[in-house]
Amino acid sequence: MIKECLESFEKEIGIKGDKLILDNYIPADGTYIIVAPMGDSFQIVDTLNIKLDKKTKTIDRSSNYFDSICMYDYNSKLVDMNKPIDGKKIIHSNNYLSFFAKKESFINGKLTDEVIDGYYAILADPYLKYPKSKSKSHEVYMALEEEIGTVNIELLEKIRCWIKENVYEIGKQHTGKDYLKIFFQYDEQDYIREGKRYFIPNIYNSNDYNVKVIDGILGLPNDNMGMNAKKPYLENKTRKITSPYLINSEEVMLQKKFFDYLLNEVTLGKVNVYINDEGIKVYPNGQLPDKDFEGLYLRLKKGKEVEIRGYDVITMYKPNLARSFSFNNVLKDTLDEKSGELYGKYKKRSDIQGIIDNVFFSKYLVNNYFTDPGDISITNNVLKNNLLLGREGIFNWLYKGNSNGIDKLLDKLSLNILKGTIESGYYKKAKDQFNLRWSLKSYFDGGVQMAEVIYIMQESLRKKINAEVTDKFDNDEEYYFAVGQLVNYFLSLSKGKNKPQSLANPFVNAKNNEIIKEKLRALYLKYNYTIDKNSKRFNNLYGMILGYVPEGKVNQDLILAGYLRSNLVYEKNKEEK
Repeated sequence: MIKECLESFEKEIGIKGDKLILDNYIPADGTYIIVAPMGDSFQIVDTLNIKLDKKTKTIDRSSNYFDSICMYDYNSKLVDMNKPIDGKKIIHSNNYLSFFAKKESFINGKLTDEVIDGYYAILADPYLKYPKSKSKSHEVYMALEEEIGTVNIELLEKIRCWIKENVYEIGKQHTGKDYLKIFFQYDEQDYIREGKRYFIPNIYNSNDYNVKVIDGILGLPNDNMGMNAKKPYLENKTRKITSPYLINSEEVMLQKKFFDYLLNEVTLGKVNVYINDEGIKVYPNGQLPDKDFEGLYLRLKKGKEVEIRGYDVITMYKPNLARSFSFNNVLKDTLDEKSGELYGKYKKRSDIQGIIDNVFFSKYLVNNYFTDPGDISITNNVLKNNLLLGREGIFNWLYKGNSNGIDKLLDKLSLNILKGTIESGYYKKAKDQFNLRWSLKSYFDGGVQMAEVIYIMQESLRKKINAEVTDKFDNDEEYYFAVGQLVNYFLSLSKGKNKPQSLANPFVNAKNNEIIKEKLRALYLKYNYTIDKNSKRFNNLYGMILGYVPEGKVNQDLILAGYLRSNLVYEKNKEEK
C-alpha cells in the first residue's frame, strides 16, 4: 500500500521539491530565535512566537522569517524522542546549526553546561554515537560520511561557545510550557546536509534489522512500524530475513518525507487523503472531493506520529449523485422557517451529507466518523448507537462512492432515530426525520410515493370520521394511519405543560395488533373524562379502530405518518377559529 502511495508522492515532490512539505509546515508552539553570523560572533536578528490556533487550525505566517524557520525546523527535528543526540533528552535538536529545548528546562535546572557540552561533543564526533560496537549503525554513518563529508568543527565550536554564553539569559526572558528554538542563519544546503547526518543513521526502525547488499544498505522503515524485541509476532517467520520489508536509504528518505507531508496535513485537521497519478489531495472532515476520482484512499489520525488508520481502493467516486435527490415534505405539513430551508432538490454528495448530518444526527455525524466510541460526547443513547451503527456505511457511500447496502442501512437507522426523537419529545424534529426517511426511501427504492399514500389515507379518513354513521376501514393502511391519528389525539388531551410524547412509544414500536388495542384502551381510560361524548369524529375514529382486525404485519411507518400528520379530529375546530 505504501509503495503505491510513494509512486504518486515521488512525482509530486519531484516537481515541487521540499516546498510540497514546507508550504504547509506547522512548527511546534514556541519561541523561535534567528541568530545571524556577524564577523567572528553572532547576533540575534529576530524573535518570533509561533502558536497554532487549535480551533481554526491556522497559524500566523506573516513574518519574513517564517519560511526560513520552517526549513530550519524541518531539517533539525528528531525522528522521535527515543533517538536523540542528547542522551538525557533535554536538547531536542539534531544538528549544531540549531538548538531546541523546552522552556521548563531552564527553570528546573535540567539544562546545564554538561548537557550542552555532551550534545556538541556527539555532533563533533558522530562516531561517539555510532561506535564500531554498534556495527550496523557504524556502517550506515561511515557510508554517509563518505557521501556528505565530515563535520565543520570550527563552526560547531563557535556555535557551542555562543550557546553556552547566551542561552541561559535567553531562557530567562522566554518562559512557558512550550519550546525555545534557536537557529543559526546558514544556507538551506547546510541544514539539509547536517539534518541528513542525523536522519540517515536514525531513520530506520532499528539498525539491527539492516542488511548490507552490493548497492548499499537495506533497512526496516520506522513510519507506522513498531517492530522490536517485544513484538516478535510482527516478524515474518517463514523467511530467512524476518523483517516485513526492507528499503534502501533513498526510499526510506522518500517515505519519511511522505509521512512528514501527511503529518502537516493531519495537524491542520485534514484527515482524508486521495492519491492517484494526478497527484495527492487531502481534505478535512466534512469536505468531499469535487472531481471524479479513481485511486487510493487513506484515513489519517494524529497520535505521537501520523497514523494511517484506514486504506481503500476507490474505483468510481463522483462528486455528483447519479440522479438528483429530492428532500420532500412528505407529510405535507407546515414547516418552520429554519428546517424548511433544508427541503428541495440536491445533486451533490456534500449536500446530502449536510442534510443527513443535520436532520438525523443533530450535526454529530461529520465530526465523529472515526471518533473512538468512548470519546463521542452524545448523551442520547439512541442517537449514539445509531451513529456507531451507520457511520462507516454512510462514509463509504459519500466519500468512496460505495453504495452497497446503503439503502437498507439508512432505512434501519432512520426508523430507530425517528422513534428515539419521538420518545425524547421532539415532535417537530420527528416530522423532518420522517420526511427525510421517506425521501431517501423514494430515492433508493422508487415505487410508491409515501406522500401520495398519506394523501389518500388522509382524504379517506377525513370522509369517514365526518360520516353520520360509523364506517369501516378498507385496508390495513387506513387502519394504521388512523391508529397514529388517534394516539396523537389522545396525547393532545394531556393537561401537562409538556406533552408526554414518550407515551407514543408502545404504538410506534408495536409488533402486533393486540398490544395496540390494549394500549389504546389504556389511553382512552386515562383521557376519556375530557372527551365530549357527542364528538362525532372521535367516536367514528375510535369505533372503526376497535372494529377492525388487520391481516398483515404492523405498519410502523403509517402509524408514524398518522401520528405526525396534522390531526383530522381538530380540523373543524381550526376552521371555526
